[in-house]
Amino acid sequence: MVALKMVYVMGVCLLLLFAGGTSVSGSTLAYSQQVRKISGIVKNTQGEPVIGANILEKGTSNGTITDINGLFTLRVSPNAVIKVSYIGYTEQEIAIGNRNRLDIVMTEDTRLIDEVVVVGYGKQKKATVTGSIAQVSGTELKQSPAANLSNSLVGRLPGVIANNRSGEPGNDYSEIYIRGKGSLGDNSPLYVIDGVANRGGIERLNPSDIESLTILKDASAAIYGAQAANGVILITTKRGSDSKPVITYEGNFGLSEHTRTPDLMNAYQYMVYDDEINAHFGRTQKYKDIKNGYLDGTIDPLQYANTDWMDVMFKAAPQTQHSLSVRGGNDRVKYYMSGGYLYQEPGFKHTNLNFQTAQLRSNLDASITKDFTVTLELAMRQENRHNSNYDSGTFFWEGFHAYPFLPAYYPNGLPGPGLSWGNNLAILTSGKTGYDKIKDTFINSKMAFDLKMPWILHGMYLSGYAAFDSHFRSEKKLMDMWDAYRYNPATKDYDNIRSTTGDGNINLTQQFDDGHTTTLHLKLGYEKRFAEHSINAFIAYEQSKTKGDWFSAYRRDFLSDAVDYMFAGSDNLKDNNGSGSISARQNFFGRLSYGYKDRYLAEFTLRRDGSQNFSSDSRWGWFPGLSVGWRISEEKFFKDNIPQVDELKLKASWGKLGNDRVDPFQYVSTYDMSDGAAFGRDPQRQKGFTIGRVANPDITWEKVTTKNIGFESILFKQKLSFDLQYFYSMRKDILTPKQASIPDYTGLTLPDQNIGKISNQGIEASISYRNKFKELGYYVGGNLTYAHNKIHFFDEAANVPDWQRRTGHSIDSWLVYKTDGIYQTQQEIDASPHLMNTQPGDIKYLDVDGDGSITSNDRVRIYESATPEIVYGINMGGTWKGFELNVLWTGQARAKQMIRPGSYNRDVTYFNNRWISATETPNARYPRAFERDDTFNSINSDFWLKDASFIRLKNIELAYNLPASFLKKMSISTLRLYVSGFNLFSIDHIKIQDPEGTNAGGMYYPQQRIYNVGVNISF
Repeated sequence: MVALKMVYVMGVCLLLLFAGGTSVSGSTLAYSQQVRKISGIVKNTQGEPVIGANILEKGTSNGTITDINGLFTLRVSPNAVIKVSYIGYTEQEIAIGNRNRLDIVMTEDTRLIDEVVVVGYGKQKKATVTGSIAQVSGTELKQSPAANLSNSLVGRLPGVIANNRSGEPGNDYSEIYIRGKGSLGDNSPLYVIDGVANRGGIERLNPSDIESLTILKDASAAIYGAQAANGVILITTKRGSDSKPVITYEGNFGLSEHTRTPDLMNAYQYMVYDDEINAHFGRTQKYKDIKNGYLDGTIDPLQYANTDWMDVMFKAAPQTQHSLSVRGGNDRVKYYMSGGYLYQEPGFKHTNLNFQTAQLRSNLDASITKDFTVTLELAMRQENRHNSNYDSGTFFWEGFHAYPFLPAYYPNGLPGPGLSWGNNLAILTSGKTGYDKIKDTFINSKMAFDLKMPWILHGMYLSGYAAFDSHFRSEKKLMDMWDAYRYNPATKDYDNIRSTTGDGNINLTQQFDDGHTTTLHLKLGYEKRFAEHSINAFIAYEQSKTKGDWFSAYRRDFLSDAVDYMFAGSDNLKDNNGSGSISARQNFFGRLSYGYKDRYLAEFTLRRDGSQNFSSDSRWGWFPGLSVGWRISEEKFFKDNIPQVDELKLKASWGKLGNDRVDPFQYVSTYDMSDGAAFGRDPQRQKGFTIGRVANPDITWEKVTTKNIGFESILFKQKLSFDLQYFYSMRKDILTPKQASIPDYTGLTLPDQNIGKISNQGIEASISYRNKFKELGYYVGGNLTYAHNKIHFFDEAANVPDWQRRTGHSIDSWLVYKTDGIYQTQQEIDASPHLMNTQPGDIKYLDVDGDGSITSNDRVRIYESATPEIVYGINMGGTWKGFELNVLWTGQARAKQMIRPGSYNRDVTYFNNRWISATETPNARYPRAFERDDTFNSINSDFWLKDASFIRLKNIELAYNLPASFLKKMSISTLRLYVSGFNLFSIDHIKIQDPEGTNAGGMYYPQQRIYNVGVNISF
């Protein structure tokens, strides 16, 4: 209802525009003397009024629109036929006959519900879009209970490759690539929020504020010029409507747990494994007499515990998210205001660590006159990270390296010593070792206007905005000392090792960082329809400037953590530092779109960009884009012969895009501040400068030529849709070092040069089927993306063997030794090239170059990486009465992960499946017991390279909408209750860690599985 009411005002404006700004009356229409008045109401299939529906007498310009109650009146000629239309509903033609009163019921048109899509600097009808664009609604994104919005994109849009590498609160974003990678440098897309670029990513936006999210993937992104090479993501937030205030509360609560938690060896297994390592090398077996005590129960628990460090660390963790909004307005002022709050805890036991986000948003639109509208937007967000002074990587390092026979707590409750320096994980994860408090504050503001100028030319308008964005970060990190104990069997006492904990002193570091961006934009446009012709054109100017400052200070030797302020530290080894940054861009651009009968379509964009990152001689560039489309389904011969096809559009595009995301000021030589040297009769050290980077005055941006061809189709009365796209891009002038031409022994470092060249190509496909059987509505669909890149040049050394070359292959790859199982006997070893001192139970490496020995030259390239070349999503669900079910599966293929143990303790699967002897375990999956620095089995090889393909139940949501008749008694508009799950399970080849993780040893914060319940209620 809110969305319908919002369109009501738009309908009024359009009617006035086409009617020349005058009201419709009998004196202005060519009617006969027998004109009569009719009235009626327009409702949808749920009985709700359709506000702003167009009522037009066929063959005339005589018409009106329905009011806020769905009512209309109209004077028509005898025997008139009226046309009733509204976005999202099937158009109807109704013969009046002798009736004076009409009750009209409109049915939804599934093709037109998503009719308008957001594009760069504007909106277009979906039917007339010629570029490769994908859009998802905020409603769909909210089906995911993921706290980080970037994780909600996965599997929902073709062309989007997204991988989540960590589940740590505050750091749980997905890496997002549009159509894969195409550069040796920055491959991240450009984010544009409410028309303003470079406002950061989407990770922490309130999902309840999102109206839609659009991806520009081909020449449609050329309108963003030098920042468009990696694709563009457009986020549009909700706005007000012409309706009474609608108050909406959305809240949910969830529990998160690891998708996979490392299952490490217990104390007995660890001792057996370690003794086997020592026995293999002829060393003393340290635990020979101790390990049996675990079996017969005679072990002293004060000296030898049996600790599962993963269990010590982890538990299920709570998260909750809330949003409260009000939306409404009238024909003069429309408003949308909201507040959101997110709270997450890491999955640590007895911890005081957490991550919180609070945000406010206000979007106001005011019509000063019928032709002049002003807009004020304000968004504020604060992110508070209460982290440990140790990062999560340290926790996992300690967890994998701490002996499992060390106690977390002694029987008397005192905490154990940890592996060293008192780093007991039970203490580290609690937050008692200090803290790292980070506060990020974002303030985005925008003032805009839109002026229609019919007194100059109907369809002409002038619009513009000024946006002021700020980001303030403060970080305060305290390194504390704490109590940990080591049992002394000689004295029977527990020795406090506090003096060895932390850095051996209490110290404090504080940092302050602030950045400010000002963006100015002015656009002159023209939009008009002439019978069968439509024109949409604009020219625009835009500039942006960003300035930043950073400062830090450090003091140590605090007497206590109770006074954690700089003045309380000593002058001993105190330090401070600071720096600044600046960047600027200036752009001129425009677009011309033309359509004939909405059948033959063409669009041309052109942008001239200037970037401060480059010298004045290389600063400016042209970025054109061209796309065409043919709605062949609108041709008479097609309609008459293939009525099963409702919509078929062929389209193609070509464009030039740029990427200026490189380190700034590489076109000038730099100097680094150093401690200098001692000078004078009484020598004192004086600061000085040393030569830093050598200048490259010719540096410029990467340039991408992109091509796209495809089709969109809708069949069988809007039940089935199918899209297919092929894309190809060639990126040149990639900034990369020319190091292969200079031997390492020279010690020279050349500046980066624009010499790289990479192509990228692939296909995208999506299919969707919707239907209804009585009261059961259902849908099923899917999308698939294949993207393959190829390096054409990047200055690779000429003496690199063919089997190790990157040129001619993918950007990312693995350089590994090739293997052939595990040696079983000494005879096998003697009969083949091998590493010196190889013994049975070691991995067998192949002599690839045939020189009779195993050297680095025998490594080969495996042209797959952690970034998949194939991703897909499968969505399905249905509605029945008030129930809804939404299910999303996601998957990937052609990806490989290096899963190699690299620590003292390791997953129990390596213990259970290790090689022991040729007779006992001839078919062992893993080599003999080995340590992390083992030169035989710990090196990167295809033995440890695992297929990272998977299919995952990414999201499932079951909801119930209470009946309107029941809610009406309580003055409630809608009430929706739901349960949902995220990352519930996956089917894959990697069992010891999540297939999306990239750390070879599994020492990272795992991805999260979330169970969630929530409610949406509107008044």
